[in-house]
Amino acid sequence: MNLVVKRIASLIIKQWRGELNVEETIELELWAGQSQANRDLLQQLTHDETLRQELIDYNEAEDAKEAIWKKIEAATNETTQVIPMPVQHHYTKYRYLAAAVTVAAVLTTVGYFWLQNKPKPGTPPPLAQTTINDVLPGGNKAILKLSDGKTIVLDNAQNGLLAEQGVVQIEKHEGQLTYSSSLSTETVAYNTLATPAGGQFQIKLPDGTRVWLNASSSITYPTAFTGNERRVTITGEGYFEVAKDASKPFKVTIQKATGEQRPAEVEVLGTHFNINAYDDEAAVKTTLLEGKVRIVKEQSVAILKPGQQAQVSNQGKLQVKENADMEEVVAWKNGEFLFQSADISTLMRQVARWYDIEISYPNGKPKDKFSGKIGRNVNLSQLLKILEYSEVRFELKGRTLIVEN
Repeated sequence: MNLVVKRIASLIIKQWRGELNVEETIELELWAGQSQANRDLLQQLTHDETLRQELIDYNEAEDAKEAIWKKIEAATNETTQVIPMPVQHHYTKYRYLAAAVTVAAVLTTVGYFWLQNKPKPGTPPPLAQTTINDVLPGGNKAILKLSDGKTIVLDNAQNGLLAEQGVVQIEKHEGQLTYSSSLSTETVAYNTLATPAGGQFQIKLPDGTRVWLNASSSITYPTAFTGNERRVTITGEGYFEVAKDASKPFKVTIQKATGEQRPAEVEVLGTHFNINAYDDEAAVKTTLLEGKVRIVKEQSVAILKPGQQAQVSNQGKLQVKENADMEEVVAWKNGEFLFQSADISTLMRQVARWYDIEISYPNGKPKDKFSGKIGRNVNLSQLLKILEYSEVRFELKGRTLIVEN
C-alpha cells in the first residue's frame, strides 16, 4: 500500500477519535492543501459516519484497520497528489518515500484545525509544547563584508540603502542585494556575500547578473566590472543567470571554504547554470540549463550544452555527464529537497546545511535509497516524520541528528 495514503488514512482515523495533536493536524492540512480534490476528499471522509461506525464495530483489530485503509486508498487513487517512487534497497524489498509537501499559511492552518479539535481533559499538551528540541528551516540570512572590512548582517538590516562605495549604491530588497551606479567608475572594490548554514540569499551584481547562494556559500565580486572580463569567486553552491556581454566573458573561480583554489574555472558569455562546489562533496559539479559554458581544468577543457553536467573530482578528473536531472539540480533554488535514489549521506548533507545541524551515524549508515520531493520550509521534525516512512529512525539531541538503522 502507498505509504503516504496509509499515513493519511491513519490521521483521518485519529481525527475521528479526537486524538490528533497539533503537528499531526498540520500534516493532514498540508496534504489537503495540495489540491481542491484532496480538500474535498478530506471533508467527505471525515464526515463519513459509515466508515466511522465500522471502525467502532471492528474494535481496533489490525485487519479491520487494514480494511478501512483500503477503502480510503480506493477513494484516493485518483485524487491524492503524491509522488510515489519505488526504490530498491539492499534487502531487495521496495520502500517508498513519497512526499510532495507544500507549506501554505501554517499558522492559519493550526488555528483552523485546533479549534475543530479541542483537546479533551487529560490530553497531553500539543507536540509543539512538549518537543522543545525542534529546528526551524533556514531562510534569507547572509553577511555582507565590504572592502574596508565593515560587515553588515543582512537578515537584521532593513530594506533600502545599506551602503555607498564611491558612486556605487548597495541596497537590500526582500532577500536580495543589488548594486547600482549612475556613473562609470574606475575605482573598484571587492565585496563578499556569505551565507551561514541555514541561510540563503540573492544578489544582483553590477552588470545585472543574478546569483542565488545556497546555505554555507559565498561569492566575492567587484563593485564594478571595468576590465575585459567579469570575474567572481564562489564557495559552496550558487545558481547564476549571467547578463549577456560578448565583449566581457563572465568567469567563475571556484574555491574551498579555506580559500584554496579548486582546479577548475567556469567561463561563460550568457547563460543559466548551477555550480555545486561544497568541500564535503566528491566533485565540483557545474550543470548547464541554458546557453553555453566552458570548463577549464589545467590542460583539460569541456564545453557544455544545455542538460549536461561537468564533474571535476577531488582528484582532478574531469568528466561530462549527459542528461543531468535539471529539476533535482535547482530544487534548492526553488525551495525544495528533491532526491532520485539518493543515499543517506547525500540526503543528510543537504539537511545538515539547511537546518544548521550535525549528523551522526552511531551504528553505521543505512543503505536505504530515498526518492521524493519535500518543501524546504518545513520544520526539521516534519521532514523527519516523512523520511521515517522508509523505516530509518532519527533522534535529535541538541543540534546533532542521530541516524539509526
